[in-house]
Amino acid sequence: MRAGIELADREGVAALTMRRLADELGFKAMALYNHVDSKDEVVALMVDAVAAEIDTPPAGSAALDAIRRHALDSRGALLRHPWAPGLWMSSLPGPARTADMELLLRLFAESGMPPELAHQGFHAVTNHVLGYTLQEQALAVGPAGTDPEAAVVEFLAVTPADRYPHLVAHVHEHLNGDTGGSFELVLDLILDGLRRLSAQA
Repeated sequence: MRAGIELADREGVAALTMRRLADELGFKAMALYNHVDSKDEVVALMVDAVAAEIDTPPAGSAALDAIRRHALDSRGALLRHPWAPGLWMSSLPGPARTADMELLLRLFAESGMPPELAHQGFHAVTNHVLGYTLQEQALAVGPAGTDPEAAVVEFLAVTPADRYPHLVAHVHEHLNGDTGGSFELVLDLILDGLRRLSAQA
């Protein structure tokens, strides 16, 4: 799994084949099938190994503080392995991801929220972590693998500022680097909203 992760981190998951992985390990490809059934199983195990990198929040932390820290650590693991977010939902959770989901669900259960709100909160936080990371990656690559800066320049060239002034200004803010770091802002909005709804309930 470590060899597969290192290869995917270095060259992308498209470079991962059983033959290439065997070469990395100094074996013949057929030898790998003594341990796994397919490349899909290898990839699923690699994704689970990424989930194992997510730290457990310190004991004694308030539930929502621990949930916030967990979200940041989850995002950190996904950023370290850019191939992983796109494969996160492509297979059933393995042992590490199962344990991680149980941890997060337990934290929500211990938060004092009504069960239905805790259920929705779990999905709101996990969807934010994965969705934000996937969108950020897509913007960094550009449409259909094009150069992102060239794509933005092309978009601005065909988007009249007099008709779309707010959108054009927004794109320029991105170009100037003025809108980064909204991950934590949105995460805090989600958690603050959950606190408010829980208090109302």
